[in-house]
Amino acid sequence: MTQKAVQKVVLCGAGFLGPNIATTISKSNANSNVLRRVQVSSRRPERIHSSLETKMPRDHLLPPVPVDITKAETIAPAFEGADTVVSMVGILNGTPEQFEAIQWRGAENVAKAAKQIGAKVIHISAIGADKNSGIPYERTKALGEEAVFTHSPDATIIRPSILFGPGDEFFGRFAKLAQFLPFLPVFGDGQTRFQPLYVGDIARLIEIITRNEPKIREQLDGKIIEAGGPEVFTYRQIMDLVVKYSGRNRPIVPIPWALGKLQGAILEKLPPTIFTISQSQVEQLKKDNVVSSKPSPNQVPFAQFMEEYSSPLTSVHEILPQYLGRSK
Repeated sequence: MTQKAVQKVVLCGAGFLGPNIATTISKSNANSNVLRRVQVSSRRPERIHSSLETKMPRDHLLPPVPVDITKAETIAPAFEGADTVVSMVGILNGTPEQFEAIQWRGAENVAKAAKQIGAKVIHISAIGADKNSGIPYERTKALGEEAVFTHSPDATIIRPSILFGPGDEFFGRFAKLAQFLPFLPVFGDGQTRFQPLYVGDIARLIEIITRNEPKIREQLDGKIIEAGGPEVFTYRQIMDLVVKYSGRNRPIVPIPWALGKLQGAILEKLPPTIFTISQSQVEQLKKDNVVSSKPSPNQVPFAQFMEEYSSPLTSVHEILPQYLGRSK
């Protein structure tokens, strides 16, 4: 029996997406002539690593290595021997300085370290990244993209829309809110559009890229992928889905934008809870979160790529019933 070549994939940052990537890579190893071993690296990687030990064969999972991407000197030991680095550095709440340190300079530190060892970088950004935005999250996501391409020109940047799946922080959060609130709030007129993406689909995309096959590299090196699911919903329709699949009959109540900003001004100063929202997040909810209808020349069509290498994208109607009802 021919012995498989071995590659190392580092998941830098983990959160909701990381475990899905790790298990997807592990499952694909059975049909590959390369054994990709996954290492989790974050400030505190032990918890996620422990959860993966029960889901993956032992030889598919490397020991966790702590890393602080705001401290460049901690990164090299974590990346040693890596063939691919999946950079998932990011935060949802914080000060402007924290956003810059993590989403901009932290992303830059990761790209620099990966380039030094010749590792392929897959960087997770976000739809709506805009360096001219007044919203720290959007501005630093765009600056992080620039820094990644500056130091790792052959990187692939993925801009996902909102992710859904068991454990998500969007549909799951609203389903939990329905436990405590007599209604579900919708800011403004509820017409902001979203293109929810199943976490398993983006994990499959990343698994495909980590194969480092010449044809795939040729298509994706130095490229951006805006990744959205097969359906577009308004904010109001999203809440309708939460009500339908969570089994909680709650009225959906419009909240004026000004009142939402006031709520954010208060809650962002308090310790985080399920009710926490910031003023910046309220502002983000005014903007459509969908794949661009006029992609730039360096963007690769996501759905088309996935149909070529994997399978059609997954509908929310297939997945939401599997987990939203569990929050009852």
